[in-house]
Amino acid sequence: MLRKQPFFSTVEILFLASMIGLDFAWGMVVGPILAAAGVTEVIRVDMVVPVMMMLVTRLVVDRFGTLIVYELIWGILAVLAKPASFGIPGFFKLIPALMYGLILDTLMTLLRDRKYARLMAAAVIGGVVNQAAFTGIRVLFGFPWSAVVQMLLGVTMLTTAAVNVIAAHLAHLVWQGVERSGWDRRIRGWRTS
Repeated sequence: MLRKQPFFSTVEILFLASMIGLDFAWGMVVGPILAAAGVTEVIRVDMVVPVMMMLVTRLVVDRFGTLIVYELIWGILAVLAKPASFGIPGFFKLIPALMYGLILDTLMTLLRDRKYARLMAAAVIGGVVNQAAFTGIRVLFGFPWSAVVQMLLGVTMLTTAAVNVIAAHLAHLVWQGVERSGWDRRIRGWRTS
């Protein structure tokens, strides 16, 4: 009788949880420091490491659904820790988070044969769509859709694309180190044992 394998192995769940925890801790510690310094008013450099971590997580646990789960759990933590963050009330934050995870997972699946291209496409397209989703939800909740907001959205999308290009390149460099070390093969090997 064949035993059905779980969608994620125990090792993959532990790895995924560790990466989400590190990402969330980064946001709780580094984000406020950079915001207090005024750095994030111009460009969200605090997002380089979290985006890089998501992309590396998807490369290690390379199956569709990984980043949807990542964003869902991260979104729930954000709702619980900072209910009014991002200018979106409560659980409505999960809508753009899940869209982001879906787009990232889809692009990472479509471009499976070309690692660098899949990282760049997922990071840039996913980041731009994520910003549009956040702005759309804010507008639904009464945020004015003025000429200034439209201009700032364009600037935000450009800076998000720039930050995500850096994050994707960094993820590629980290992945090369992970691949050389053999950790990805070990994690995949633990799935089949």
